[in-house]
Amino acid sequence: MTGRAMNIRKHHGAGGHGGFLILSALVTLALILRSPLTAIAPIVNDLRQGLAISAVTIGLLTSIPILCFGMLTPLASWLIGRAGIEASIFVTLAGAALGMIVRSSGGAGLALFGTLILGAALTIGNIVCLMVIARDFPQRTRMVTGIYTSALNVGTMMTSAVTAPLAGLVGWRVALAAVTVLVIPGIALWIAASSRGVATVPRHHAESGPPALRPAKTQASEVPPPPVRRRPIAWLLVIAFSTHLFIYYGITAWLPAYLIQADGMNASEAGLVASVFQILALLGSFGAPALAGRAPLPWLLVVMAVCWIITPLGLLMAPHGWIIWSITGGIATGGGFTVVFMLIMNHAHDLQDNRRISAFVQGIGYSLSSVGPLVIGSLNQTFGGWTAGFLLLSATAVVMLGSGLCVTRIKTSRIAASNGS
Repeated sequence: MTGRAMNIRKHHGAGGHGGFLILSALVTLALILRSPLTAIAPIVNDLRQGLAISAVTIGLLTSIPILCFGMLTPLASWLIGRAGIEASIFVTLAGAALGMIVRSSGGAGLALFGTLILGAALTIGNIVCLMVIARDFPQRTRMVTGIYTSALNVGTMMTSAVTAPLAGLVGWRVALAAVTVLVIPGIALWIAASSRGVATVPRHHAESGPPALRPAKTQASEVPPPPVRRRPIAWLLVIAFSTHLFIYYGITAWLPAYLIQADGMNASEAGLVASVFQILALLGSFGAPALAGRAPLPWLLVVMAVCWIITPLGLLMAPHGWIIWSITGGIATGGGFTVVFMLIMNHAHDLQDNRRISAFVQGIGYSLSSVGPLVIGSLNQTFGGWTAGFLLLSATAVVMLGSGLCVTRIKTSRIAASNGS
């Protein structure tokens, strides 16, 4: 199934059996897309001793997938366009399983090679998941996007909580590869969903439905959209996504270290706060879709930017109020991802355009934001404190705010009412 002849699954509705099956498959895939990455931090000491590697190599095990999200996104987009959605999903699942097994099965070389395989596979998943949402849930994109981003957060929380205790019971190699068990139900669910069959949307439905539901060939008589790089909305979403990720990675990488120094916490307490910060991302993941029916999406992007402005400043001025700043940061974390993903789908003309915009925004966004932890760490080392770094994070959020305000002036290409539920 090539991109030029990509079929559209008959829409069963999120409340029907078919819709529930596809949603379950999507959630299982989302649980795998980030959880293998957060499995590293809880067992850092075990990895360093077991593999006899330095802190720099440990950093590579964490940063390689993020770099893949940026640098390999164009290749992943091309693969999806050629192979189709279902085949790309199976490549994601099989590649993730292979990467996790290779990463934990040998020495430092295999750990790095397996991490590269894992990062490449997850890069495909980043793009294809948004296409599944637009294709199979055209009337429920906001709700399902919130569920999808929540599943990403739940996956990271699971590995953060379980990996270290599991390593104590069965060893770090098994614990590091434990997420592989999710691949089996993931493949089973997608096989079951695919077995329900795909069919081109009936002509009258395709021509009257939302743009992201339409196959590209139904729009042959329409003026083709300009290249993504020539669209102001695409660049504004790049700015919003890049700044959002820069702040997110900058805070989450150094939050425990900051609280130990500024609030006198011990390592366990600081780690607990970092976990709370991640858990509260569910507020944004579920809250943004709920509010999307009452407020325009671009204004929700502005709200997320304001939350990001407040969070680093609040941590600087009142570290004892970490629970308040965890709430504002959690809203911004989950809500930022959700709103940007919803805006991508709202401004896509069809499924292929969805793929192109998603690849463009995520490719540049992940590439630019991957330096966030390095920049904040360097500022801390240079100035001997966290003030400069956290002020930079708030200033970056101001840029995100500006991009959100500009997005409010651009009319969406999607039928807003069709996504309201």
